[in-house]
Amino acid sequence: MMQLKIILAFAFMLAAFLPIEAQTAATEKPKIDRTELRRQTFETVWKTVNEKHYDPTFGGVDWLKMREIYEPKAMSAQTDAQFYNVLRQMLNELKLSHFSVYEQTSQAEAVERGDGVIGIELKMIDGKAVVVRVEKGSTAEAAGLKNGFGIEKINGKAVSEILAPLEKNLTAQGQNERVKNLYFERTLMSAIGGKPDTIAALETLNAKNESQIFSAKRYAAKSEMSEALGNFPPQEVVFESKRLEGNVGYIRFNIWVIPQMPKIRAAVREFVDAKGIIFDLRGNPGGIGGMAPGIAGLLLKEQTSLGSMTARTTEQKFIVYPQAKPFDGKIVVLTDYGTASTSEVFAAGMQEIGRAQIVGERSAGAVLPSVFTVLPTGAIFQYVISDYKSPKNIVIEKRGVTPDIEIKQTRQALLDGSDLPLEAALKSIFSN
Repeated sequence: MMQLKIILAFAFMLAAFLPIEAQTAATEKPKIDRTELRRQTFETVWKTVNEKHYDPTFGGVDWLKMREIYEPKAMSAQTDAQFYNVLRQMLNELKLSHFSVYEQTSQAEAVERGDGVIGIELKMIDGKAVVVRVEKGSTAEAAGLKNGFGIEKINGKAVSEILAPLEKNLTAQGQNERVKNLYFERTLMSAIGGKPDTIAALETLNAKNESQIFSAKRYAAKSEMSEALGNFPPQEVVFESKRLEGNVGYIRFNIWVIPQMPKIRAAVREFVDAKGIIFDLRGNPGGIGGMAPGIAGLLLKEQTSLGSMTARTTEQKFIVYPQAKPFDGKIVVLTDYGTASTSEVFAAGMQEIGRAQIVGERSAGAVLPSVFTVLPTGAIFQYVISDYKSPKNIVIEKRGVTPDIEIKQTRQALLDGSDLPLEAALKSIFSN
């Protein structure tokens, strides 16, 4: 049985939004000299990787040498931000996902930042930030924003200017373009958000490719939130299910967290008479790894595996146990650059055992099982504990899941009201 402490979640999700609750362990400790806390923190990070990295060769990186290089830099840092940046630089030498250090947001900073939204979703399409979803009843809809509009500036600042420092850092880390796009998307969404009752000003390219400025008031997001799981913080829970034309079930959810489980189970059971089910995992960055075989059990008649995790001394499989009366219609999984981690375990596993067809874009290739722990300074450390290989023993990290039918969404299709990958998925279900 998969242990719940094993978290497959895409790292950048936590970069600036760790909850106050996660600070308890750090704030209740007796006060210690800050320099000593940093020394202990550096030691914890370096030693954890040294002892627990699944690859004792560290992918060819001389980890002892990394200590010699980065410890003096870390201990001479003038601020906590500089100190954590040095730790990240050291971890980036490993060239893998799911390794990072995150400063926790203070209560004052959280209040100042706010959680206001305007009700849109963005995607990076051909290097441009494009609106792909406008919520009904949102201030964005009232302002006139529409799918397919390209975002050029946010509050007067060019998108290229916002992303330039991030692009530089991600390139230095050796991240692929898909992972870069995932970071870009979330960074821009964060820039659009802010304190409720403030204004987000967006300069866009409209349907006529003319510059048009929209102003939308931010409002407090009213979302269901999951509970914290250890140091894995609460996450927004977004879920959608419906029947599409031709009696095809459609299930979309934003992250793999416990509250999603009964929603997905109920939807699969509801679609028992459907021709097929489409799982839309575009933009889903992962979550709790043990959920993937749990959902697969609703769709399979025989026990199987979605792949395996190999730690330094152990191996553990994602065993699927069939549940009563599993759905036996066709399954299609939609993927894109934002499909990562647990979503990739599900997509790769279902594809390779022959149960699902993958439609869309190649996934992120960020699929390493990891855990979160609190460091002596109070920051959160995410580190990898094992590798992941698909049922056919294929390494998905960096490679990603290759679609059976590769098709990308286009800005013009969005302007025309079309979802090209979804249309291809429907066609796949009705093909022989």
